[in-house]
Amino acid sequence: MAQTDSPFSDIEPPGPGQSLGFAGRTLALVWATAPRLTLIIAVMTALVALVPALAAYLAKLIVDTVLAAMESQSAADRQMALIWVAAEAGVLGAAMALRRILVHLKRLLHAELGFAVSTKIFDKTSRFDLETIERPDVQQQILLARQHASARPYNLANRIIESGQHGLTLVSLAIVLWTFSPLAVLIIIAGGVPLFLSELGFAGSAFRFYTGRTPEMRRRNYLEGLMTSDSAAIERLHAVSSPAIRTRYTGLFRWLFGEDQALQTRRTTFGVLLLMVSSAFFLGGKAWVVWATVMGALTLGQMTMYAAVLKQGQNTVTTLLATLSGGYEDLLYVSNLYALLGRESGQERGGAQAGPAPGQGYVLDDVHFAYPNGKRPALTAVSLAIPTGEKLGIVGANGSGKSTLVKLLTGLYLPQSGQVMLDGLDTKDWDPAALFARTAAVFQPSQRYSLTAGENIAMGEGLRVADRARLERAVDAGLAGPVIADLPEGLDTKLSRQFLDGRELSGGQWQRLALARAMLREGADILILDEPTAALDPAAEADFVRGLRGRPGTLIVISHRLSTLRWCDRIVVLEKGRIVQSGTPEALAATPGPYRDLFREQAEFYGGKTPATAPEKDR
Repeated sequence: MAQTDSPFSDIEPPGPGQSLGFAGRTLALVWATAPRLTLIIAVMTALVALVPALAAYLAKLIVDTVLAAMESQSAADRQMALIWVAAEAGVLGAAMALRRILVHLKRLLHAELGFAVSTKIFDKTSRFDLETIERPDVQQQILLARQHASARPYNLANRIIESGQHGLTLVSLAIVLWTFSPLAVLIIIAGGVPLFLSELGFAGSAFRFYTGRTPEMRRRNYLEGLMTSDSAAIERLHAVSSPAIRTRYTGLFRWLFGEDQALQTRRTTFGVLLLMVSSAFFLGGKAWVVWATVMGALTLGQMTMYAAVLKQGQNTVTTLLATLSGGYEDLLYVSNLYALLGRESGQERGGAQAGPAPGQGYVLDDVHFAYPNGKRPALTAVSLAIPTGEKLGIVGANGSGKSTLVKLLTGLYLPQSGQVMLDGLDTKDWDPAALFARTAAVFQPSQRYSLTAGENIAMGEGLRVADRARLERAVDAGLAGPVIADLPEGLDTKLSRQFLDGRELSGGQWQRLALARAMLREGADILILDEPTAALDPAAEADFVRGLRGRPGTLIVISHRLSTLRWCDRIVVLEKGRIVQSGTPEALAATPGPYRDLFREQAEFYGGKTPATAPEKDR
């Protein structure tokens, strides 16, 4: 598979200043999340860090005391040797217990920090406006942040703690080794530097690779979903598309794996070679200590201590530098989190709770809106007045801008030029919550929540409604009564095959729940319905239309079915993002243009009668 372009393919790691800033922010986040737990971990880590030097010194005392006891045959020397052995056993036993407790405490910190980071991501994305969160680059950024939300910030914090531990251990060992020779300290440090520098370079390469290949990894995950999800199974099995999907998945996997394998092979090869260099430094130092002992400069106890310190020092330097390079790699991925948290949430909004001209309704003035990478604007030069109380129908082919217009009217989008005003106030100057409260809406496509039936409806008011009577009124208004009646536990029935006792609904049944969800917003004076009857049978559609005709307030209905709109006060026809016709249903049906063409085409499905004149039984 050929390499594909990616918006992240040329991404560069953050600089040193940014890196230190991200590390500091992560430590501050850890402290804010669990200060007491963090302090306990830090203290216990410091105690564990001192164990290697203390153990090496106790080993020296044991050897020297044993040799003294062998020469003197003194009971006091023999007793002292046993005391030092017991002391060493106590230190090592305490260290084992501390390490075990640290594992438990760090597991708790991991869970706490993962929750805190996920909460920060959710808080940030909840403040994004719709236009921002729909952008592909923002979705990629959210994915990158969420992929490592739990692991990377904790790993970075843990590596900082472990670096402190290894650093303290190294200082204590260096103090002991300094008594032999300062040059010996330089030997153990120099042995680990080449591997450290190599790992830093590969950490940056790995970050660029995994970040740059995010779109391909998303496609791989999507293909996995096609092969395993129940929603895709019907068409996949019927079309026998499993072999083709599997072939694409295999090709994508092989390409990603090949790139990853090449990178990791280079990393391992350099790592093995540089570890051999590090071992050579250690062996040279050990040979020096042995030679000094043979020449009589050191006792056997000192030789044992210095050899152990050299070995432990080499291991500590290697571990410390590996921890630092791993921390740098974690820091690179944590930078994705802070990039997301630092992103602008969208266009500035006002705080007005009402407009200066109550009852005026909507006024759209020369509105333009375009999507990123779109071939043409979704809406161009749209000017439209929708007085309060009007029943407006909107007609247009797929891609004509109908759903975009709905999002502008609800305030989910702001126009890129022109104005959308409600009651004399530009929608950008409204407080978003106050603006959203003015409308009840059925969007296309409507959401199917894997919750109970009652919670699916209560989502219309953000799950803030628990009043059963109000939920039941919404059920009746949305024609969802038969759906709820057929469920084994009524409003309390779980709706998803994700649950062992869950139920799945048909498209029409889900549509009725979406209608009930909109009808729950009893305080909204504007009802906007985007293809509300697309999945309803004709009888249900007729019942729904009869209910709408007597509803007070402004009503805006988008539909391909002209029969759904025949009672509207006015119909607007959109074509390629522009309003091309506007008038009453009767006037448009009698005027040459897109509406009459669609009117006549749909008449064929009513036995030669027009949708507006067909008998009620045919409707």
